[in-house]
Parts: sequence; structure tokens; C-alpha cells
Amino acid sequence: MSQINLHPGQSQVYEDMFINKDCRFQAICCSRGWGKSYEAVAASSTAIYELMSLDWSVPNKNVAIIAPTYDQVTDIYWPLIMYEFGLEHVALKASRDLGRFIFPNAVELRLLSYESVERMRGKGYYFVAWDEISSCTRGILPKGAWEGVIQPTIITRWSPERAARFGAPSPGRAQIITTPKGFNFFYDMYHYYESDPLWKSYHFDYTSSPFLDKDEIDRIKHTIDPIEFAAEYMASFQESGNSVFYCFDRKVHVRPDLEDFGNDGNVGEDVHVSIDFNVGIMAASMSALRGKQLHVLDEVQGHPDTETLAEYLRDVYIYKGHRVFVYPDPTGRARKTSATVGRTDFSILQEYGCHVKARTKNPPIVDSANAVNRKLLTAAGDASLFLHPRCVGTIKSLERTKWADKNPNSMTIDKTEGVEHFSDGIRYKVEYLFPITNVLKRTSRGFTF
Repeated sequence: MSQINLHPGQSQVYEDMFINKDCRFQAICCSRGWGKSYEAVAASSTAIYELMSLDWSVPNKNVAIIAPTYDQVTDIYWPLIMYEFGLEHVALKASRDLGRFIFPNAVELRLLSYESVERMRGKGYYFVAWDEISSCTRGILPKGAWEGVIQPTIITRWSPERAARFGAPSPGRAQIITTPKGFNFFYDMYHYYESDPLWKSYHFDYTSSPFLDKDEIDRIKHTIDPIEFAAEYMASFQESGNSVFYCFDRKVHVRPDLEDFGNDGNVGEDVHVSIDFNVGIMAASMSALRGKQLHVLDEVQGHPDTETLAEYLRDVYIYKGHRVFVYPDPTGRARKTSATVGRTDFSILQEYGCHVKARTKNPPIVDSANAVNRKLLTAAGDASLFLHPRCVGTIKSLERTKWADKNPNSMTIDKTEGVEHFSDGIRYKVEYLFPITNVLKRTSRGFTF
């Protein structure tokens, strides 16, 4: 195996499992950019070499790396395994399409997507690295995958007794490594060490990674909300519960001192309108974009269709010298709330002088919700979305919109109370104007081979 250099945190994890043998199972909670994939490949490669030292007749000489999707497990791990760790010169056969490596003495490494984790049933694995368990949402629940599939492949085929019989350096082991997402099953695993001496847990925030540019982290604090920063960079188990707009606070964001739409000579201030198309509801909130701040100054609802709402916007704003920009649900390109054939919600708004701004398709709900939360409050304490007290429906909507099943990963908003219409419109507008574009520079890895 090529010579590698691990940073102190990675070295601690590696030494505990492979040198000191202090544990068999590790729950590693770490920030983005810590080097999770590199650590997982270092551990998996060591397990492969341990297995290659055994006789060819020893069964179940398998190692697995699991990631949420097949693209992730191949795009991230294939180059690391083949080129940085030099296993292309050791493997007898390798297939990227199959995610499979065959090594001497019948040793095999499998790259598995979480969606196909049940394929592990009936096999034995000497070592398993499970990457980003907190993002594994497709298929069976992670608890069922661990207790019913992954753990049995380890303990039933590579128990201490069987490992000793075959002359293996260690019984079967596993490394679960992820950036946290609230109090989910990984949170339970992280605390297994409290009752099971075979487990050991680790916590590494962004300050423990030599790969991250600290100036970039300080910049990011101004671009993402506090809960997201706590999870992604502080590796904290904080969560928002089931509130979609968890950064909203009446005391901070509701301000009676916001000025109404102003006039500058013959040209009025631009009016930015968020719309949620629903016949008979047509929830719309009107905002002013002032610098980087968005001031929600008025709202209207109850119009029977798009045409009557468009007439209202024309009469109240366009005729008075304001340009009106509308940010509706992208489905309005085809959907019709007007009975006239051939007219869509978008075309109706344009006929009345509105400038329509919409994506070609809806972004993920979680992304648009995160965009709103980031405007409400960043990790650095900046707030740039405010509402006038007269916007009662919008305030109520931001305050009371919840996730269905208390699970933002399902990307489903609870519509049972019917309070989500104004906040849906706010999501469309804020995501269009201030999309989530996180870009993080990293310093050179600096490994030697």
C-alpha cells in the first residue's frame, strides 16, 4: 500500500481500531471537509491487506464501503482506491461499473450504494465503512439496515472465535462516519459506547481539519443559517424539529418601522410579489428589495383566479408607476386558473404588465426553505428578511408551517392546517433571488505517497 499521511484526528481513529485495537465499532461525527472518505479508504485498505495475509481457503474475506448513492460511492471512492492508495497495482480485477475489486487470496472489496444494501444479506464482511449514514434515506431505515443487514454480516462470520480460528488480526469491525443531521439513528449509535465497550465515538468540528481554509469558514457564516452551520461545520446534533422556517422570530423579523413602497420622481419602487397559485386563495405578498434586504410590506389573498389578482397588481402598483416582478410556482407555465383556453397563469400575469420570474422547475423544497432560513438569520447573526405587522397571513405562515412527519428529508410540507400558502410563495421568491450556492475552498491535502 502506498505511504499515506493522516492528520491527527484521522490518525487517532485509525490507531484505535488497527493498532491499539481499542474498539471494533466506531461512530465518527465530523464536519464537512474533515476527510471522511480518505479515512474510510485508509481503514478499508488496511483491512484488505490483513485479509490477503490469510490462506486463500478462509471464507468471507470481504470488505465493503457504503455511501448513500452509487454515484457517490464510485465517484468519490474509486479514484481514492485506485490512484491515491495505489490498489490498482494490487487488484487482480476491478470494475467501476460493478463497484467490485478482486485481490489475491480471494479477497474482495465492494462499493455499495445504500439503496442496494440488502444485497449484503447472507454474506460475511470482515470490515465495513459506512459513509454519510445521516444522508441514507432511500430504502429501509438505517436502524433496520444496521441491525438486520450490516451488523449480522460482521458478527455472524467474523466473531472473535472465528477470527482466532482463521488467524485473522481482529474480529469483524465497522466504521460509521458522517456529518450529523439532528437526533436520528446515528445519534443513537454515537452513544452506544456508553453501554457497549466494543464501541468508541469521536467528534471533530471544522477546526480539526487541516484541509479547510479558515477564512472561507468565516465567510460561510454569513451565507448559511445557524442550524445548518452547526451541523455542517461544528458537527453538532442540533436540529430544527418540524418547523420549516426555524429561524423566524417575531421579535426580530416583524418591524413596524418598515417604510412603504416609495416613489422617485415618476418611477415607483419595484414591487416583488410572491404568489402561490390556488383558486380562491391566491396568496400573494408584496416586498421591496432594498440592498440585500427583503422587506415584506403587504399581502393579499382571496382572489378567485389569476386574472383578478393580475388586475389588482396592475391597478394598485403598475398604474402608479411601479414595476411589478412576480415569483410564482413554476407549474404556472402550464397550469390554468383561467377558463379561457390557451392562457396560462404566467401568460395572464404578463398580459397585465407583470414581469414573471420563475425556475423552469421547482427546486427541492429543502433548498428553498434553507434559502429563506438563511435570509432570516445567518450563522454570523445577520438578518435580512423583515415583515411589516400588517402582513398577518405571511407572519402566521412562516411561524406555523411544519414538515410532514417531522422529517425535512422527506421534502414534504404538512398541508393539514392550510397555513403554508404564503410561505410557499416566499420560498419561490427568496430561492429565485437568493439561491443556495455554497462553495467552499479547501487547502491542499498535502499527503505524500
